[in-house]
Amino acid sequence: MRNNGDILDKILEGECITPVYQPIVSLTDGQIFGYEALSRISEKELEMDIGQMFRIADRTNRAWELEALCRTKALKNSVHIGSKKKLFLNVNPNIIHDKKFMEGFTETGFTKARLDEYGLDFHNIIFEITERVAIIDSEAFIGSIKHYRDQKYGIAIDDVGAGYSGLNTIANIRPNIMKLDMGLIRNIDKDETKQFLCKAMVDFGKSAGILLIAEGIETEEELKTLIKLNVDLGQGYFLDIPRQSFVNLAPEKVETIKNAHAKKYTEKIKSSIYPIIGHLSKQGHCFSPEEKIEDIYKALRLNHTITDFIIIEDETVAGFMSRANLIELVGGRYGFSLFAGKSIRELAGADFLRVNYNMPIDQVSRLAMQRSFERLYSPIVVEKEGKYAGIVTIKDLLDSSTKVEIDIAMHSNPLTGLPGNLLIEKEILNRIFGILPYCILYYDLDSFKAYNDAYGFQNGDKMLALVADILKSSAVKNEFLGHIGGDDFIVICDYHEGENYCNAVLEQFSMKVTALYRDEDVKNGYIISKNRHGVTENFPLASLSIAGISNKVKTYLNIDDFSNDIAQLKKKCKKQPGNYFEII
Repeated sequence: MRNNGDILDKILEGECITPVYQPIVSLTDGQIFGYEALSRISEKELEMDIGQMFRIADRTNRAWELEALCRTKALKNSVHIGSKKKLFLNVNPNIIHDKKFMEGFTETGFTKARLDEYGLDFHNIIFEITERVAIIDSEAFIGSIKHYRDQKYGIAIDDVGAGYSGLNTIANIRPNIMKLDMGLIRNIDKDETKQFLCKAMVDFGKSAGILLIAEGIETEEELKTLIKLNVDLGQGYFLDIPRQSFVNLAPEKVETIKNAHAKKYTEKIKSSIYPIIGHLSKQGHCFSPEEKIEDIYKALRLNHTITDFIIIEDETVAGFMSRANLIELVGGRYGFSLFAGKSIRELAGADFLRVNYNMPIDQVSRLAMQRSFERLYSPIVVEKEGKYAGIVTIKDLLDSSTKVEIDIAMHSNPLTGLPGNLLIEKEILNRIFGILPYCILYYDLDSFKAYNDAYGFQNGDKMLALVADILKSSAVKNEFLGHIGGDDFIVICDYHEGENYCNAVLEQFSMKVTALYRDEDVKNGYIISKNRHGVTENFPLASLSIAGISNKVKTYLNIDDFSNDIAQLKKKCKKQPGNYFEII
């Protein structure tokens, strides 16, 4: 029979520990935030459960000796981690009771010496307080954490939601990072209560300035749910296993994170102005296909609120029927005797409007109004990933559509009638964080101020209206048009190549803009006006500078990078004489 104490002696004497590193990943863009250093026994004949090894060390007063060995190995092999990556080092809180530790082998001094030896930056070290045994002396434990913090190390609390990692401990320690226990993460996509708890922790973390890591992610569905809940970072076997070397996340996993984050952001943006139909859906009354007409008829008589009902089979919609249709069938002289014993499957109709959960309500409204008169006021069936999600009444659809129209009117430019900044910003974000092709075109009128000063505001308004009309008449592929304000406009195309649109606009503008000038000015090719400093000079006739950005080559992870690029391109375009456009 193996003596585990002797095995631990051999592990310590032979330094039979190999560090492995599991990545901790940003759930926004899939980039590596850092790595957790874990210990593995390097000799097969000495193998035992890692948790058991640390418990034996605690019982035999060798906790610090084992901790020091694991930490030295982890730090020594971290020289290639990268200058900006964090290294998470697990700490057994009870080493403060270890005899050797108390005799003067101060832990933080030991770590600093190793960091200096291996050329590592202490700013990138995170002490992860992990629960291997119960804390014996909470006061001493809090004191030791304070000592870490005073040395400018980061502090992470492991297993939040389990064991000692309760609210009192979090309040006392005030960590930089909290790691959600894997018990909370397991099957979180299927458990609404876990989602509520996770969301509460996310809200707490945002308010307290604490980063949140979800550990133990094992499925794509768990990952997508955590992204939807706005968890900052993730760790788990689905993302990557612990390895002896530092590797980047697999490209397909990065793509999964980006797409899930983009979908979440897109849905949020769309729903704030153009609500998706799924957000209006409610659970309707459902029956199984084998339900007898007689039983359904009785249910309708007992519940007068049932005006329509859905037939559900294997979570999908198999049919739809209105109260009026059923009563018409069974209400005649022989209707009840003819149909009472039949199943609803035989009578329910399949001719109903079904739409996808993520379809915007303006599209659903158009589809609903295209139905025949007898079905015009029937509810709309909503499906999510092919499964029944609910119904939307025409009243709710019309109420929401009206609200959207009012919102658009409130945020539109009164001169041109085009959407203003709030709607423009959300449309841009919708494209940037989406995965579909786009080309965003920024239109700027050159020499407009000079024209406005020389011809007056009334004529200046005519020129702005002319540009708006040209943008509208050139839009043949459902392009989004916006008026940023003054002489700045935006066009958002749901395709990459915006060149044809730009050429069409410039051609019309060149032909029509001269009608707004006096013949003399057109003949001269310039007007006389004052510049911004009040000095009289000659200004060329108005022209358009167009700066365009598409995601054909480059994609953006945040609005700041996009804004910087469009601003630089706009400056370049404005330096060119006459009408000019460039798309990158």
